[in-house]
Amino acid sequence: MKKLIPILVVAALVLVILGIARAHPVWAGPSARGANAPLKVIKTVTENGTYNLGGVCSVDINFITQGYKSVGDAEVPVDQSKQVPFLPVKVPGYSDEFLLFPGCHFVHYKLDQNQQYQVQEPMDPNDGTAKVCFGADPILSMNIYYYLDNPPTGSQAWIQLPTTLEDQNRLICAPAQHTGVYMPSGKYVVDPTLIPGGTTQTNWSGGQGSVLPPPIQVNITTPGTYAVGGICTIQAKYNVTGLSDTVAVEFAEKHLTEETLTVPPDNVKGMFYFPGCHVIHYLDQKIQDEVTQQQGDWQICFAAIPDKVMTIYYYKDNLTTITPPWVALDSTTANGKVCADLVDFSGVYTPAGDNPPVQATK
Repeated sequence: MKKLIPILVVAALVLVILGIARAHPVWAGPSARGANAPLKVIKTVTENGTYNLGGVCSVDINFITQGYKSVGDAEVPVDQSKQVPFLPVKVPGYSDEFLLFPGCHFVHYKLDQNQQYQVQEPMDPNDGTAKVCFGADPILSMNIYYYLDNPPTGSQAWIQLPTTLEDQNRLICAPAQHTGVYMPSGKYVVDPTLIPGGTTQTNWSGGQGSVLPPPIQVNITTPGTYAVGGICTIQAKYNVTGLSDTVAVEFAEKHLTEETLTVPPDNVKGMFYFPGCHVIHYLDQKIQDEVTQQQGDWQICFAAIPDKVMTIYYYKDNLTTITPPWVALDSTTANGKVCADLVDFSGVYTPAGDNPPVQATK
């Protein structure tokens, strides 16, 4: 433990969050630099190109005629979207399709005869095309849905779009011609043998079938390796009696509050891939300010994003005190996973990915 690389972080967090509905994972869209960097969460597009929105999605715009513009933003907060009926999520069971919050919101405009911009619904494909892409998670079968800002019936509903895998299966993409909110969905394709014993808490009711989603919270009392919500795995080794851990997925709602706004990520190398996992250490059922290597050893792993240099970061959170900044851990990537030893106190852990260094040409 204590394999740390301290970072100095000075500015406030704007937004670089990829959250979840019911604690399910998704990777953020492709990162970009300069004017299209992930912290740019609202963008007015008047020229053709590909733009990143808040690290949540990317949009590819191609205007065919003059007089068009599009405004895109990372769709946060998600309170309104949660009120829109999504039928697959209401079906009780073990592998239901669920939405992955947040998404992206687009409004398309066209100049009228008075040279005033008017909302277009939908964008005429003869005038231009738009395509939205989100990160594809290898353990999920995914689709993209949208709902209209102002549906003709007055009743908003999620509508599935034709979705394709692109960029060597690292992105899911769909047309974004409508003025409304777009969001990815997922359905687990996880082998239940990844879920070890231990007491768990989930948001699902019982159902028939052989595929179960990993629990969103695991209460660890015996040594072993535990899968948590499809987000991370925890390996715990206890050398003394009385040790235990609670490991839970960090919910999107928590990251959208002022709490994480106190933990700026500006000097983090690359882009965060939310959600993360929150580890609480206990001894004799009391939260510990510090645990030692003599007491036990812990390791956390996340899925490694292809073609990225992966690093796991943490900040201290023992349910009463939050201590910024994000700090890098000595991380190792192998066999599709990035892993690091935990620190000696309770905290929140999240992976980040950076582009590999450019090789100099001879």
